[in-house]
Amino acid sequence: MKTPRIDVGSIRREQIVQAAIAIIAEQGLQNLSLSEIETKAGMSRGQLTYYFRAKEDILLAVFDRLIEMMHKRARANGVDGEGCDFAGKGWERLTHFLTMFLLNPPAMQEFHSLQYTFLSQIGHRDDFREKLANLYGEWRDHLAGDVASDLERRPGKKASPRTFATLVQAILHGLAIQRAADPDVYDRQEMLDLCLDLLGAYLRRTHVPVNGRSANGRA
Repeated sequence: MKTPRIDVGSIRREQIVQAAIAIIAEQGLQNLSLSEIETKAGMSRGQLTYYFRAKEDILLAVFDRLIEMMHKRARANGVDGEGCDFAGKGWERLTHFLTMFLLNPPAMQEFHSLQYTFLSQIGHRDDFREKLANLYGEWRDHLAGDVASDLERRPGKKASPRTFATLVQAILHGLAIQRAADPDVYDRQEMLDLCLDLLGAYLRRTHVPVNGRSANGRA
């Protein structure tokens, strides 16, 4: 039986990318240099440039890793890190996802540092902006398809599934940013109840009672 061949190149590239991620998380993008990466990865300049010709190539590899991490974060269940499979759909699936996101957000080391670092670059990096736009677009399309049938059953004027999905995405991103700055900024269960009440009222109810009256002012 032959011993499986070790892909040294893949191992070395992974070590370089991980070293760059650690530097960005610890010191910021402005301090990412080939010298710092050499020290962190324990490699010579010749080894480094053999696998990545320039710092720009390493930066693109790190950005691709961020995209991969964001895909993983969208699938994670916050408990064991595996896929968040759920048989329901529409409002049931959205409820499940919001519960996971707000009560048991997946712990992904260095994720926030990378996300906000690269978000700060999209003003002058079209390649970064396009990749993030494509990723966010995939999420919106998936959620929009999930809630389309519930929105269709809603009487009266209604937002498009894509607009509703964009709002949900904006809420989740905003809450995540606030939580990154201050982990105790809001009570997680209270915030979950509020989000479910607001979004559920729009998706599932004809009139929302307000102090004994429906939303249209009738008793």
